[in-house]
Amino acid sequence: MTVFWIVAACFIIAALLFVLPPLLQLSNKEKKEATERKAINTSIYRDQLVELENDLRNDMVQPELYAQGRRELEQRLLEDVEAEQSAAAPPPSAVKQGASSTGRITAAVVGVVVPVFTVLLYFKLGNPDVLSPEAMAKAQAAATAEQHADDPARIEMMIGRLIERLKQNPQDAEGWTVLGRSLYALARHDEATEAFSKAAALAPNDAQLLADYADSMAMANGERLDERSIALIKRAIQADPNNQKALWLAGTAEFEAGNFTAAVGYWERLLKLLPPGSEVANTMASNIEEARGLASGRPAPAQAAPAAAGVAVDGVVNLAPALAGKIAPDDTVFIFARAAQGPRMPLAIMRAQAKDLPLRFSLDDSMAAMPTMKLSNASEVIVGARISKSGNAMPQSGDLQ
Repeated sequence: MTVFWIVAACFIIAALLFVLPPLLQLSNKEKKEATERKAINTSIYRDQLVELENDLRNDMVQPELYAQGRRELEQRLLEDVEAEQSAAAPPPSAVKQGASSTGRITAAVVGVVVPVFTVLLYFKLGNPDVLSPEAMAKAQAAATAEQHADDPARIEMMIGRLIERLKQNPQDAEGWTVLGRSLYALARHDEATEAFSKAAALAPNDAQLLADYADSMAMANGERLDERSIALIKRAIQADPNNQKALWLAGTAEFEAGNFTAAVGYWERLLKLLPPGSEVANTMASNIEEARGLASGRPAPAQAAPAAAGVAVDGVVNLAPALAGKIAPDDTVFIFARAAQGPRMPLAIMRAQAKDLPLRFSLDDSMAAMPTMKLSNASEVIVGARISKSGNAMPQSGDLQ
């Protein structure tokens, strides 16, 4: 908001620079004209006095007439000077304010009125509330939402271009990494795993790449961490002991194998890296407590497991009668939930067929598209349903949503 007023002040000053100089020049011109008139009058009276003195020396006038004429000239000169001063002199109040001419007074009035009138006009016709941080944040969020409204189509186009570029330059490790992450976001895990494989062959010590590769491999394997994905996780931790995703996956692998003490070790290292009090940190703390309880033979805390499992979104998907003729019974139905704020990737997704409609659904953490993004971590979600002719998770032309 401060920047706005600075810019507005600069525009006002620029406008005044166009208006004030002519007014000030007019004042100087008037002063110059008055000075010239005074000089001319003085010169005329001087010439008349010289002429009168020559007449006296040449005995053309008597001394008495000379004295009388001189007094008359001096009296006229005095009267003219007083008249000019009266006409040029401003009122006493104006003299106190330093105004010496009409131009300067006008310039002063304009210099005050223009900025004041501009500000008052803005507050009358403008919308100052738009400049508040809250309004600017909302406008930015709306612009971002509009910009990413067609993200799936844009991502699909970018993926096509990236694949063509990688055909020309297959040694581009970063390009393969970006392709893998893009395909992962679209839940095309087999293709994402293949892209990550090529990237990892070119950049074998990139911890984040190895962790993403292991995660994608697990998702393609029915969300199970096998020996190959665990080996990738260990390589990632060796390359970067503080890689958060690798620590999370390592703890998960140990937990699933029943090695609860080892799982606690990995997750405690991860917890130290998370923002204190965040939802992710709280979830991790609950996981650690559960693993500790299982390691010691104690039953898990009453709220540890049910807390996440109890978070669900329920509802019913119906098909409008007018759309019944546009679908086939075996068309795929995707029902998903994504965070209201943040990435558009689904936090939970389920698949059915059009013949199942109307369909009652329940989305929970067991339907997460990736382990690190769960429904229980979001305070507000948007639920959507889409009927796909192709059966592809990626939106296609002709889909109903």
